[in-house]
Amino acid sequence: MMLILFHSPKGGVGSTFLTAQLAMHLAERGHQVTAIDFTYQDSLKLHFGMLPSQTVAGMTYAPGDTMVVGGVELLNGHAITEDRRFLDVLEQDDPGLFDPHRITLLDIASGSRALKTRLLSHCDLHICPLLPFAGSLATLPLVEPGTPVAQLEKTAFVLNQLDDTRRLSRHSHSFIRELLGDSLLGTVRRDEAVNEALAMFEPIPKFAPSSVVRIDLDRLTHAVERRLGLVADEDAGAASLQI
Repeated sequence: MMLILFHSPKGGVGSTFLTAQLAMHLAERGHQVTAIDFTYQDSLKLHFGMLPSQTVAGMTYAPGDTMVVGGVELLNGHAITEDRRFLDVLEQDDPGLFDPHRITLLDIASGSRALKTRLLSHCDLHICPLLPFAGSLATLPLVEPGTPVAQLEKTAFVLNQLDDTRRLSRHSHSFIRELLGDSLLGTVRRDEAVNEALAMFEPIPKFAPSSVVRIDLDRLTHAVERRLGLVADEDAGAASLQI
């Protein structure tokens, strides 16, 4: 079982977007993938081209009917977080809630810090998205209060909505790259096609197949695979990140 947790101490940084895109890219590379939306907004499904009125099966304690979109099994986990038994189960060494044969991605709302803390002990990788703006970078000490970001063993970062035409964005990129080193998994450039695709309820590969975001996400996927030991370094050498 591989468990990837997406959470940032600041909302609006693209955690849901990155959860969906990484899930689809991993599925395209042949992995068995599940994505679970633990947020109240129920917006993860929108990035798969689903409509707000369409429902996604809720996560339960036992396997049930699920929906597969874009090669990814989708589940909604928000309701189960209101069940005290769920939090108790997470205290166990092996909660048995996640399929051991799949890569499971969890989208956690920024305000759900208690849930994030409980899930962190079970996850293989915590991805914290950042934006190249002061308001986002100022939350770095809140990722794990009291622990310098360079010492967070399970945590890696993604700089989202990078815009090299803006000086602040470029300088923020340089600062983050120097501060985080190898903990910076990759960068994803800003492209209005992302918002346009979301507004049209279309997945990016279909709406904007030539978007630069797809190149960045492919590199990010390779970086995640290497981090989790899913591919050998030599297999991914041609797709080395240029961050």
